[in-house]
Amino acid sequence: MTTTEKVTISLPKEIVDLLRKEIPRRKRSKFIAETIKKQLKKLKEQALIKAYKEAYTEIEKESQEFDGVTGNGIS
Repeated sequence: MTTTEKVTISLPKEIVDLLRKEIPRRKRSKFIAETIKKQLKKLKEQALIKAYKEAYTEIEKESQEFDGVTGNGIS
């Protein structure tokens, strides 16, 4: 069983009203937790994509610097 912790957050009234309308009373915490978990996973994936793109750019830059260099490093 997962341990839970109560937290207090502030949300816009419109969001709270929609949440109360769409999600049954005893299922709101689970809905919010799953939604946050999905968003955090998405943020992590976006950070990894950014890191890979930056690394690829650096590799491409270094590769271009070595274009034309042959065996002993003399062009």
